[in-house]
Amino acid sequence: MNLHSIHKQLLVMAVGGLSAFSACAEEAAPAQEKPAAKSLIIGGIQHSSQSEFSFLGYIKPIWGGELGKGWFMTVMGSRLAYQYDINFNNRPDTLEARAPGIDGGLGYGWSTKDYYLTLSAALGYRNFNLSPNVPGEKPEGSVFNLTPQIQAGYNLTEHFDIGLLSNYSFGQQSNFNRLRLGYKPAWNWHFGLESFYQDGRNFRIKQNGVFATTLFSNGFGLELSAGNLENQDGASTGYYGLAFSKLF
Repeated sequence: MNLHSIHKQLLVMAVGGLSAFSACAEEAAPAQEKPAAKSLIIGGIQHSSQSEFSFLGYIKPIWGGELGKGWFMTVMGSRLAYQYDINFNNRPDTLEARAPGIDGGLGYGWSTKDYYLTLSAALGYRNFNLSPNVPGEKPEGSVFNLTPQIQAGYNLTEHFDIGLLSNYSFGQQSNFNRLRLGYKPAWNWHFGLESFYQDGRNFRIKQNGVFATTLFSNGFGLELSAGNLENQDGASTGYYGLAFSKLF
């Protein structure tokens, strides 16, 4: 997997992942049992053989909003790590990157028992540290980004639903899209299929897998995911993810 495929995929996820896992909060209890306003903490990690992305975030309703309805703010810290092969000083080598970052944003949500819709935008900063320090290798140092996003879901039947998450990164000129088809045998279980498509000026990624989410009456949620990731060169690798959410 090349440099652009790895860092742009996960850099977009640094913003997209925040809303992706916040969907757990919308299912954390039946709608009629939800308090008017709660805050949400989320965290998680996604790992493959060449990359890793971890995050910890906070979502809080503001200006009279509730989770899933009205205005909310988001703050997330994250860490991106990846490696790839290079030819440095006429010999093969492995470049390793570590990139901590922070994102903050605002959004507005609508929801009923049959659907939800969320519009948001986030401003982010990430600091890329490369080893070895190869002259001209990008990204390096400070990177700023602005990413608007839409997230929507609809209950097809009492037990089946469909969900979409899509955003565009102006700084990177790239987009991130995730489609999920899920099955809910009960209010606290949700599992199904997920498919990702991402592209930009010089990369394209397809990702297909499965997910399973369980939620508890105390507001804690846990999600597992796994699948296959393929880049524009046809190379593929497995991935797995673990995420949690907690209502307060």
